[in-house]
Amino acid sequence: MLEWLEELFEQEPDQEWLRPRQSPAEQDFEPQAWHAMYFEAFDALQYDRFFGAMGGEGPIYYSALSQYARDHGISGDRLKRFHTFMNAIDGEWLKIQRECAEAAEAERKSKDAQR
Repeated sequence: MLEWLEELFEQEPDQEWLRPRQSPAEQDFEPQAWHAMYFEAFDALQYDRFFGAMGGEGPIYYSALSQYARDHGISGDRLKRFHTFMNAIDGEWLKIQRECAEAAEAERKSKDAQR
């Protein structure tokens, strides 16, 4: 959770839009038509990254993002936005993957401790 956002909400409790979200399920998100390009790009590029032998993932390679942009005629200011939004989507993906791995590790340790 973002501590600075919690502090800001405490100072301005009547500003509901500042309320920190507890989980992705609580977030109000309605996909818009313009999101489709980014989700389609993510689907196409999500495996163009480093996967560690012992688990873990790295971000989508810059070269993969750039080639995708060239292939789809994305340039100029659109290219900057493309990289920004793709890095944001990928960052969320990596965060979710890390949280899942940590939860699985905690569960494994819990089962081992019970033996």
